[in-house]
Amino acid sequence: MRARDLRAIAFCLMSVVALFLLSFLLFHNYVASAALAGATAVWLATRPRMRRVAHRLRGDPDWSGYFKND
Repeated sequence: MRARDLRAIAFCLMSVVALFLLSFLLFHNYVASAALAGATAVWLATRPRMRRVAHRLRGDPDWSGYFKND
């Protein structure tokens, strides 16, 4: 696994947790905070960068030429 993949995963996890905590402080409602955090997690997971990370974690070959393995 690449360091940039780990950073992308860490960013997603920290962003979702931070958003959950911030929204809970604002709304004082677990359900609303969880819904907002879940929606953010889905949105982040569908970004092209995270889709490439998920494909690499599954072991799918990358034919896009987006980066080089030097």
